Amino acid sequence: MVGILSKSYFTEPIFYVDQHKYTYKHEQGNQQKRTVSINQQNYVITQMASTPIATYHVVYPNDRKYTVEQQSEELVSYDENGKMLSPVNMYIDDQRVIDNHEEHYNPATLVTVAYPEYHHTPGTPVVLFIALAGLIYGWCSFYYPEFQKFQFLISLRWIWLKDPEPSEFYYVMCKFGGIACMIVAIWGAFQAF
Repeated sequence: MVGILSKSYFTEPIFYVDQHKYTYKHEQGNQQKRTVSINQQNYVITQMASTPIATYHVVYPNDRKYTVEQQSEELVSYDENGKMLSPVNMYIDDQRVIDNHEEHYNPATLVTVAYPEYHHTPGTPVVLFIALAGLIYGWCSFYYPEFQKFQFLISLRWIWLKDPEPSEFYYVMCKFGGIACMIVAIWGAFQAF
């Protein structure tokens, strides 16, 4: 049930602008030229090249022009003079601090908004399902004596023991192990998000 309820969280691509999370709502198809509208201001992003380096041309409402290149896994912005812009935005109390010659939205951020290939899905669903399996295993180890006995049989300890029945100490240790496994599984489930 947890997996089904969290499906949209793990499958819906997101991106961040000004430390706020957004999802992509409007498809512009496979167009080379795209428009991003923020607060009734239009930013025009044009893909100039896709290989060997993905390159984009960004025009702001004030007619300033920037170039954005994909280098490895990151987008790097350059002004009209070819000077690289800082990829890090400064924030004080969740408010963006902007220099005199700096745009409110970094050109790389606008390219990220315009092209879904730069969006990412949050979390790691595989970790969630491993954690759920660990939770089930831990519960069975804690609660069911039949499961504890089954674990004893598959451990092959009974081969070299004179009395091949699990001891009371073994059952107690299974309970403690089950509790520890459930705690680790719950911690792991939170890490998946």
